[in-house]
Amino acid sequence: MVFVFVVYARFPEIMDMVMGSATHSVRIIVGLALMATLLFGGDIRAVFSKVGICLIAFTLWMCLCVPFSVWRGGSFRMLRDTWVMALFSFVIIASAVQGLEQCRRIMYTLAAATVFIEIVTLIMGRVRGGRMSLLGGTLGNANYLALMLLMGVPFCLLAMRTKSGLSPLKFACLLMLLCVPVTVAATGSRGGLVTLGVMFLMYFVPLPPSQKLVAATVALILSVVAITWSSRSALDRFRTLLSTSVPAHLSVSEQSALESSELRKELLLSSLQLTLRHPLFGVGPGMFSVANASYVQEVTGRPSYTAWLETHNTFTQLSCEDGLPGVFLYCLALLFCFKIVRSVEKRARQDPAWSSIRQMAFALRLALVAFTGTAIFASNAYMYYFPMLAGLCVAVERAAAAQLSSQMAGSGPANTAQLAPKAVSRYRPGALAG
Repeated sequence: MVFVFVVYARFPEIMDMVMGSATHSVRIIVGLALMATLLFGGDIRAVFSKVGICLIAFTLWMCLCVPFSVWRGGSFRMLRDTWVMALFSFVIIASAVQGLEQCRRIMYTLAAATVFIEIVTLIMGRVRGGRMSLLGGTLGNANYLALMLLMGVPFCLLAMRTKSGLSPLKFACLLMLLCVPVTVAATGSRGGLVTLGVMFLMYFVPLPPSQKLVAATVALILSVVAITWSSRSALDRFRTLLSTSVPAHLSVSEQSALESSELRKELLLSSLQLTLRHPLFGVGPGMFSVANASYVQEVTGRPSYTAWLETHNTFTQLSCEDGLPGVFLYCLALLFCFKIVRSVEKRARQDPAWSSIRQMAFALRLALVAFTGTAIFASNAYMYYFPMLAGLCVAVERAAAAQLSSQMAGSGPANTAQLAPKAVSRYRPGALAG
């Protein structure tokens, strides 16, 4: 739990900003957590689930792509310093988290980390260029700040729904559910806003009519507060999502928002063109900006500083940097994660005793949607966000399978005979997503 909180909350980065130093302690934390997992009872077999096999295959494919990179040294450092650390987070969570109670505690820890991020943002956040963010580190990027808050919101909702009593965490999560949408709007992240809308609809639609009225009223109030709280620049950025015509006279913030939108389109097209040029091994992990700068200079005959930006799309980032096999393996792992939570939710609907498991699966599904939605607007391929969720999906799958086996063992011959053989096979450990 300490590992999950420290890594997800970006605690080392925040401490570096506060203390004015750079200790780079994440590697040490990951190394200690991995060692503890291997030495103290972690089930390493969980790594070889369908999700784990896809992520391992993706890692091996990245290794094959490095020799074909436009800058081998840069791709090797991306693989070593970023992706390997992210993969270890998957290994740690998938192996060390065992049983439903531990899964629930990890999700509560993610909720606490989200509370921490929101509090730090309210205290240390600054509006730069009309967008709310911190002054440095990962959270210094407004898009990443929105992503991390949105990924954590489902776990705050889970704590509200399932944690008994009036605990400080439950009260803090209630406040976060009210504050996070306003903060996401203040970041000016268009991907964050669209994803927030999708997540709200997924939560809103299954509610009974009486609760829908309350939820709609709260959403309306928060929308008004968010519009009031957000800067003019952030609102102009959101307006580009709906506007199809360009006004004759633009303010500075409107011009900036329009230029940002057009630049994203150019980067998207460039990433697709580089994918077509390098469909097998790509241009190398993390090397889109280098390859794109050369490509733009080759096409236009002059250098462009905007060509050195990221793709702002995780999936085209993968396709142009790791080739089509790379994006296939990554998306296959993501698909298996969605299948896991869907299978667990489907099984939980059939048994009232599984209500808490259903809540956990729903929270995971919302978090996966948060990652996928924001991934369309940001370059998150090698960060720890998805591997950490993937590890939790594998842990929930294993815990649900163990729960089903326990129920079957205690149900007696008569009840056991009524269980469909297909269902029994489907919910054995490692087969929930089959």
